[in-house]
Amino acid sequence: MFQEINYEDELPVKVQVLEIEQIPWHTHNDIQIVYVLEGEIELKLTYARYRLSKNNIHIIHNEDVHGFRALSGNNLVVILSLNVDYFSARHPSLDSQVFTTKVSENIATYKKQLALKIHMFSIISELHSRKRGYKNRIMDTAHTLIDSLYSDFRGFTVNHEKRTFEHQVSRDPVQMERISRVVTFVYSNYPYKLGLSSIAEAENINSYYLSHLFQRFVGDSFRNFVSMVRVEMSEVELLTTDHSIAHISSNVGFSNAKYYVENFIEWFGCHPKEYRQLYGKEILGRAKNRFRQLPLDSINDVIESYNERPAFTGASQQVMSASLDFRKIKSGRHFGSNAPDISPGEFYSGYDAQQDCLDVLKSILKCPESAAIPQASVDSENDRRGTLTFNGMKKPLYYLRHFLLGHQGTIGSFDDWYLMTLGNEKAALLFFNDDTDSRHDMEFNFFNMPGRYQITEHRLCSDSTCLSFWKQLDFKANLSDGEMWQILQMSAPRLSWKTVDSSGSFTYSASLDPHDIMLAEIKKL
Repeated sequence: MFQEINYEDELPVKVQVLEIEQIPWHTHNDIQIVYVLEGEIELKLTYARYRLSKNNIHIIHNEDVHGFRALSGNNLVVILSLNVDYFSARHPSLDSQVFTTKVSENIATYKKQLALKIHMFSIISELHSRKRGYKNRIMDTAHTLIDSLYSDFRGFTVNHEKRTFEHQVSRDPVQMERISRVVTFVYSNYPYKLGLSSIAEAENINSYYLSHLFQRFVGDSFRNFVSMVRVEMSEVELLTTDHSIAHISSNVGFSNAKYYVENFIEWFGCHPKEYRQLYGKEILGRAKNRFRQLPLDSINDVIESYNERPAFTGASQQVMSASLDFRKIKSGRHFGSNAPDISPGEFYSGYDAQQDCLDVLKSILKCPESAAIPQASVDSENDRRGTLTFNGMKKPLYYLRHFLLGHQGTIGSFDDWYLMTLGNEKAALLFFNDDTDSRHDMEFNFFNMPGRYQITEHRLCSDSTCLSFWKQLDFKANLSDGEMWQILQMSAPRLSWKTVDSSGSFTYSASLDPHDIMLAEIKKL
């Protein structure tokens, strides 16, 4: 029943393109990402059955009992395998994580799945072309892909009616991370006696509170979840040996066979003995593989279509990320190239200088191709939305305008929280945190950019505007030259530098406090 995946070319990744009639039930020590290109298949995964149609994507964990059968006459399926033993060095507990891609249809989850597919096809494209340095690029992308699994696909809730794990987007990443640690602990220690009190002690919280959190995030009690994991992990022994039910139940951690049988029926739908009799013949070694493996050339059109897509991922509540492939970005759209001639008043609103700047940014990002760069203006009696205060101090909007004027290149990629432009041997990133309460981590994954790069960061801090410092002086009417100079120095963007050595792909990240704005320049050294 165990199937060993043979990795080739000294790489811990493998890609298969298959036409599937039937693949018997089996397990392996690897993670697989299944993507249906054409037709429909059924994926048997532990106690669940998933109907996968065109463009559906699903994740199979190591040690999951799974198999496939065709539901339509013709199908085409891509399977990406990742060697858990290798990747666990950088991604601890990878062998006991739960990743779910069964998500609702909305723009945020669509972008996450699209980004996952783009990472997947970036690896496939490199394997197909095998150009110089392709192994390094594959490894960089594979690590990025696994990072995205951790950040975007770990939250889940148990659907008892369908007997499935379904993706859940959490707005509390701290507690979600805690629940993920608990789930990982259960999968790693299910044969032993497990109590919530000892886990709560390790988490330094009250056991009652942890029980409440677990129920809220997972959709089931801790006790029921442990029982579910135990019956799930009993399937291999049940189907591959003639061990007694009592022996199997003891091996997976149940104190008595009766309780094991009750839980097995709840999740698998029948008695363990009946299940063994019905499905023992479905496993690898007793049933035949019936599929046809195709070369990567057979999906050339699909590979090219993903090469043409803008590579980005959507934003989550606390962690926002984007992937940008310089080789795939086409010219033609320019920032402000067809901007309408409208007054500054239509761009700016409010009295808070930083909020004015954010409002302008959000307006620009609705349609960067037709957005106008803010006009230089001085606050007047009837309008406080200029780039300078009436006494000539530089507001955040002044620095934003200056940055945009210096980076009017081709639009590389954008979303509702960032904009990237490309110029002559340089790139610029403009992004911000619109949250009023929480600090956000922003992440950008760059592809096809070998070499050494310098990143210059200009950070506009919401608590360091000229107006915030002027307020400390009670908005006195006659500021001295010294006070004006000090406010200018303190309210200017905070500068910092980073240097990146890239073999082809690299990740740039930054953390922003509420309402902070980052202006980043990227130049090749």
